[in-house]
Amino acid sequence: MDKKTIKRNEIINKSIGIMYEKGYNGAGVKELTDAAGIPKGSFYNYFESKEDYGKEALYYYYYVLSKDKFNILLDQNINPLERIKLFYGGMIKGISEGTKSKFGCFIGNLTQEISCNSIIIQEVTKEIHAGIVIKIQECLKEAREKNILSKEKDVKELAEFIVSSWQGALLRTKACNNSEPVENFYKILTDILLK
Repeated sequence: MDKKTIKRNEIINKSIGIMYEKGYNGAGVKELTDAAGIPKGSFYNYFESKEDYGKEALYYYYYVLSKDKFNILLDQNINPLERIKLFYGGMIKGISEGTKSKFGCFIGNLTQEISCNSIIIQEVTKEIHAGIVIKIQECLKEAREKNILSKEKDVKELAEFIVSSWQGALLRTKACNNSEPVENFYKILTDILLK
């Protein structure tokens, strides 16, 4: 990794919380640079625009900050359905223990707020969501092959439904500022969808 990429990641790491909390439109470049501890003019040495920052922040959130969470879905030492349960259970635990119910999902938030107005953000969020669906779909496919999931279930449709339902539950969790919607999601996931 070159020095510019390392510095860009450092800036995102220090400032992404501002955009997560305030949203894309609510977070100004000055607030992002203040959080990162750099002059506002330096921002444009690392990002072409705020939109470019948003794109890179999405990738950073998915590939760096959330890497361990998503890696559970790839762990071949764990039953494939259990991997899905552990993945969402871990996400819910993080929401229940902190103030994250107010913030929702960084990827989901930017999808809702700006993807209609930004082709760049739309493409990145579409790519990330598709990647998540594929990870869930692969777990479901493996479960079906091991005869622990009904062969009648369409794994692609089920994976799409799970990811979409999760995003909806997160939105409702954010709106009511408590974890009940995601807890209800988990109950349906484990009691009905993954049977």
